[in-house]
Amino acid sequence: MSLSSMSSISLSGMQAAATRLEASASNIANASSSGPLPDASGATTAYAPVTVTQSDVRGGGVSARIVNAANPYVSSYDASSPDANPDGMVAMPNVDMASELVNVMTARISYEASTKTMKVANDMMKTTLDAFS
Repeated sequence: MSLSSMSSISLSGMQAAATRLEASASNIANASSSGPLPDASGATTAYAPVTVTQSDVRGGGVSARIVNAANPYVSSYDASSPDANPDGMVAMPNVDMASELVNVMTARISYEASTKTMKVANDMMKTTLDAFS
C-alpha cells in the first residue's frame, strides 16, 4: 500500500462520514414535519427519511450514497394540520431520534479516525522525504 493510497482511503472515509452526518442531520431536522398520507399511487409531499448505503471501493476505500429509507412514513393524528385527511391523520417521517443520534456520533468518530489515519500517512510521507534530503 502506498502512502498516496493511504491518503485517498482516508479521504473516502471522511467523505463517507460526512455523508452519514448529512443524512442524519436531514432526518433530525425534518422529524417533526408532516404531510398528507400517501395517495393510491404512494405519492405524498411529506418528508421521506433517508439512510446511507456504504460499500467498498476496489483498490481501497469506501463509497457512501444517500437513499430513501424503507417504511418512510407513520400515520399520526393531527386534525389541526392542513394536510390532515378527513379522519385527522397525517404522514409523519418514520425517524427514530435515538438511532439518528447514534448515527451522528458514529459519523463523528469515523471522521476523526479517518483524519488521524491521514495525519499518519502525511507524517510518514514527511519522514520519507526528510530521509532523502
